Amino acid sequence: MNCVRATLFLLTIFICFGHFSVSAFEFQVGGTKDWVVPPTNDSKIYNDWASGNRFLVGDTIRFKYKKDSVMEVTEEDGASGHCQRGQRMIVKVMSLEESPSRDRRSSGSRAAVFSVFVQFVVSYVACLLF
Repeated sequence: MNCVRATLFLLTIFICFGHFSVSAFEFQVGGTKDWVVPPTNDSKIYNDWASGNRFLVGDTIRFKYKKDSVMEVTEEDGASGHCQRGQRMIVKVMSLEESPSRDRRSSGSRAAVFSVFVQFVVSYVACLLF
């Protein structure tokens, strides 16, 4: 009887805290093309890349580029002509409440299955100990 109580208690705790998982993803701007001034015939490369991804609050957007200044820039700063030649992009970030289910988040389902498996193993061990 103690084994059943311990198992139910542990399962209740795991279920309560299992809903608080948070995941964020890191994106490299442009994929494998990095952050460079695009060729003259491909000025929408970064907007196309950004529109092909769904960003949520908490995600990281990483800019990979050759040696350059790492100072904080504003609209007035930056290298002359880069924006006009297409080295710019618009990023839309969705809040967690408005995000649709996405394929890139499907790895979360594997994590959920693993979490349930761990819960059962811990419950079994608790059953043996009590």
